[in-house]
Amino acid sequence: MFYSRGRTLGVFMRLSSTWEYGLRKVVVGVDSLDVLRCIRNFDSSSGTSSLILHVQNLISCDWEVTTQNLFKEGNKVADRFARAVRLEDLGVMVHYRPRLEVVAMFQQDR
Repeated sequence: MFYSRGRTLGVFMRLSSTWEYGLRKVVVGVDSLDVLRCIRNFDSSSGTSSLILHVQNLISCDWEVTTQNLFKEGNKVADRFARAVRLEDLGVMVHYRPRLEVVAMFQQDR
């Protein structure tokens, strides 16, 4: 089965960070059905990538992880936050008020 290594690496890095921050209930949204299927239907005997194995090991830790499919078209706000994170410190960010560009996206989506 083909999957995106980049997207899978993104899932792994975000899960790792979330675990390290001590959060124990998380929803993982993935905009690739192939990646989602690999994560959900991992079979170590199938020769699947070790990266998928690392993601599965993280998911099996003592926390609640839900995986879901996100549609690329409906994921503009998350994409905007992801781009912003690349430009800022990679520490934990808490937004008490939404960013102006995110507000504009929500208003366009009404």
